[in-house]
Amino acid sequence: MIKDLLLAIILGALLGFGITGAFLAIRHNKAAPAQNTPSTVSDNKPTTTSSTPTPAPIPSESPNIVINTPENQAIVSNSKINLKGSTEANSLIVVITPIKTYSVKSNSSGNFDLDIDLETGVNLIKVTSINPQDVQSEIQLIVTYSTAKI
Repeated sequence: MIKDLLLAIILGALLGFGITGAFLAIRHNKAAPAQNTPSTVSDNKPTTTSSTPTPAPIPSESPNIVINTPENQAIVSNSKINLKGSTEANSLIVVITPIKTYSVKSNSSGNFDLDIDLETGVNLIKVTSINPQDVQSEIQLIVTYSTAKI
């Protein structure tokens, strides 16, 4: 049981870093670098103007993620649950479970809502938020899916 949990944590972390790295690489490649463009003045002397982008302000801390449902260490009797939470507006939310990886974008209020599948037993769920300035924050919760009658 502990070996399975450690394996799930390690595989989840590797998968999460891989997805996050791929996402950041794709966003980095889409950004066009500023180039010097020649322009002419009225006396036909070529000049160069460089357009340097204004750097985006860097937030002092990473965005917070709040998971409303389910609670951490909850025991559920359904294999499909609804994950609801909030973070910074228009952030990419990546949810990694032992079964599958999900992604959704938070709305303009920062709320997100996603149905996820669970495997039988303990499920380590990793929720990562990447805001529009590429600042990343993550939270983990454990949800146990059991069909046992208590």
